[in-house]
Formats: sequence, structure tokens, C-alpha cells
Amino acid sequence: MESHCFNFWEEKKEGFDRRFLLGLFLFAFLIRLPFLLYPEVIHNDGAEYVRQAKLILSGDWTGGKAPPLYPSLIAFARVILPDAEMAGILISVIFGALLILPIYYLGKEIFGKRVGILSSLIAAVHPFLTSSSGSVLTESTYYFLVAATVLLGWYAFQRGRIYEIVLFSLLCSLAYLTRPEGIGFLIVFSLWAMIVNPSDEIRVWTKRAGVVFLSILCFFLFSSPYIIQIQKETGRWGITKKFKILVASPSSENGTQSIEDFTKKKEVHLLSFVKDPLTVMKKIVVGFFQSLYKFQQGYHPLLFLFALLGLFFHREGSFSMKGNLYLFSYVVFFLGFILPFFWVTRRYTSQMIPIAIPWAAFGFLNITIWISRRLKEGIFQKKFQTLLLVILLLGLFIQGSVIHGRDFRLIQKEVGLWMRDHLPKGQKMMSKMGQESFYAEQAWVKMPEKSYEEILKEARTKGVRYLVIDENIEKDSPGFLEQSKNAELKSLFELRRKNRYMIVFEIVDPKGK
Repeated sequence: MESHCFNFWEEKKEGFDRRFLLGLFLFAFLIRLPFLLYPEVIHNDGAEYVRQAKLILSGDWTGGKAPPLYPSLIAFARVILPDAEMAGILISVIFGALLILPIYYLGKEIFGKRVGILSSLIAAVHPFLTSSSGSVLTESTYYFLVAATVLLGWYAFQRGRIYEIVLFSLLCSLAYLTRPEGIGFLIVFSLWAMIVNPSDEIRVWTKRAGVVFLSILCFFLFSSPYIIQIQKETGRWGITKKFKILVASPSSENGTQSIEDFTKKKEVHLLSFVKDPLTVMKKIVVGFFQSLYKFQQGYHPLLFLFALLGLFFHREGSFSMKGNLYLFSYVVFFLGFILPFFWVTRRYTSQMIPIAIPWAAFGFLNITIWISRRLKEGIFQKKFQTLLLVILLLGLFIQGSVIHGRDFRLIQKEVGLWMRDHLPKGQKMMSKMGQESFYAEQAWVKMPEKSYEEILKEARTKGVRYLVIDENIEKDSPGFLEQSKNAELKSLFELRRKNRYMIVFEIVDPKGK
């Protein structure tokens, strides 16, 4: 019995791919447009990106802490939208919609055209990918660069053409200039190009070495201005301003430190990997499964199941074992060898979602075809797979709209805007999070989880005039509210929203005279 589903996807007319992708891009853009009309409250990282974008517009390319690509895009987008926050969201919306393009071609290259189309449809409405399009964060831009870099890496590996190697290096550099871990794509590609033969060629070692050398050379040529700037600012060669990468620990007798302290101290000591291999192996193995668990939460458990079933019980469509291993090598590298040593959270494991979507699409295709062949012939059997696809896409879209609520932090924006409109400019404020200061347009000092007296002492030491507390203050600083009734603090504004509240205090004597 032949499959009657997805026949229109086997369209042979010239230009079908372009028409389909253009239509899907417009659809993906339109469903993300409400993020511009009803923006969420900015994240702490987003406030830093906006600050850095303003520095870039003023001619200062070196004052920011983050890699420069995303802030530069925000600065460029301000030509269209003068509001920097809206400009950042616009960049995320555009790249969120563009993501369907590399995912389509990645699925098509590894599994065939039908999987490419399914993959791009899923990417257009995926809850995690969609929600990231509404944030002033690097995620949406980085997702696009992840998929595009892996796709161009596959082209460069398979065909070894110079322009494809250069394009891969450029995209890899852009990924690195968005997030420092983007340099990992160059590592995985170099290993593949050096060790593995393409599908239809036995490549001599000199050509393999040439591919690797050219990709590394181009990467560092594209990235060199930023790397040189890091060296000028920090006095050391490195790939990021946030972390120091040292051969040995200068504060330790044997030159090592606990691997667990890497994130806390913002330092990576290479000697620690050599002298403590058992801990490293444990970290990799345990960390990989922890990362995989967090990954499937963001990826979506149902899609994760489809991916597993498709890989192990494939019946339909092309199946490139080498292509699958190529994708899998990136997932294993980042989930097992990078994230466990730094952060294992859904936000970071989600970076692998774009290149994993074709697996889910392939699994869905195989499962629905297998079921439809066991149904009685008729109109229901012919429409069964299309019906399931519509249900899946609607379910993903609705889940993204319902689960990823955007109003929890709205109270912080309201408080910040009140402070902007009612309080003097150019003051310092202290709060637990930085959103209030962003909207208040005031300098921010992070509130420590200490006693009332210690908080007040630190605030005065740093020249803080206003304190902003929320509903968690008694958990972080027991007795704060009772002690705040004395003459040292003056309550200026209080706002309550459902189970949240915030209070703005003025320090009566900021200098503590």
C-alpha cells in the first residue's frame, strides 16, 4: 500500500522550494510579530546588550562585556526602531523567522525533502524557539547561526569546496562573536574533516589537512579583531572576556583547582583536566545525561520520543548514517564536553534544538506512515497523516503561547517606569534584579542577601539613594520589613500584582551622617 500523505510536498515544479520557504518565513514572522507589539520585560542580560549597543553607537566598541555581534545588530536596528529594547526584539524576531531556512536545508540534506519541509514547519511553531524570538537575548540569533553553521559545515565536509569552507568559517566566527562556545563548531568540524571521509570520496590526508587549515585560518581572520581586543583589555590571550583560560592555577601549589570552581571563579585551568582525569570523566558522563534531561525539556518530550523512534525504527525516507553521526557529534560535544563544566540549564542545552529538529520530523514521518498503512482505505486514511501534522503543529503553537507566560515580571517594568517618571535622574538604586534600573534609567547596584543593617551599610558605601524590594525580601533578609519602618528608610511607592509586590524606599541619609 502506498502512502497518500505529503504528496504535494513532492512538488516537482520549478520554484516550489522558494515559494514554500517564502510563505513559511512570512508565517513565522507574523506569529512572532506580537512580541514587538506586546514586549516582555527585559532580562538582565538584555539590559547589558542594550547598554553595549548604545556604546557602539557612540563609537565605543570596547566598553561592553558581551561578545559584540548581537549588540552590534541592535545598534544597526536602531536605524529602524529608535527604541533600543524594541530594536533588540526586532533582531530576535527576524532571526527566529529566518531559522526555518537552515533547518529546512539541513533536514533535506540528511533525510530528504519531506523531512526538510516537516522540520521547517516544526521550527516555525516550536514553543522554545518561538518564545526566544521575543527576548532581548542572543538565543534567537544564535539558534539561526547554530543551524546555518552546521549546515555549511556539512557542505564543506562533503564537497570540500573553498567557498563553502570560507562560508562555514564565517558563520562559525559569527556564532563565536555571539556566544564564545560557538568556537566549538570549528573543533567538531576539524575533527570530522581530518578523520572521516565524505560519503562519495576517499579523501587523501593532504586534502583533509588543507580543509582543516583553511577553515581554522579563515575563522581566526574573521575573529581576530575581537580576539586582539580581548588581549588588549585583559593582558592575556583568550576567547572571552568573562572567563580566564590558564594553563595552571597561580593560587594553587600544584597548579590545579577544583573543576567545580570553574564557573564560580570564572577561570578554567587546563592542568586540572590532566591531573584529575577521573573527575573529568565523571563530569562528562554524568553531565551529559543531566544536559540530555534538560535538553529534552526544552526540545519537547513528544518530539524527543519521535526522534528516538525515528532513529531506531526508520522505514521511510532516506537515512544517511554518516549525516546522523555528524549531527550527533555536535550534540554530544556540547552536551557532554562543554556545558557540564559550566551551566547545565534549559537555556544553554536548548542551543542544540535547531539541529535536532530533523530527527523529530523524520520520526514523525515514519510513525504516521506506519500507522496509516494499517488503516482501512478511504478518505480518512488519505488525510490521516495531514490531520496528525496539523494537530501536532497546533499543539506546539498553543503550548508556546500558554506555557511561556510573559507577565510575571511585568511588575518590575511598572516600578521602573514609575521611578523614571517621578524620581530625580542620575541616581543609584539597589535591587535584587536589574530590570527596574533599566526602565528607571538609573545606575544599578545588586542587593546582597544579607541582614537589614548590612544591606543599608553597603548601599551607603556605594552611594545608593533608592532601595527596591520584592515579595522575597523576608526570605533573603529576615526582619527587613519590620526594621524598614524606622527613620532610615522612607517608603515612596508600593505596587501589588496578584501574588507579587514591590516597594520603593528612599534612604533618608544616603551618606549615613
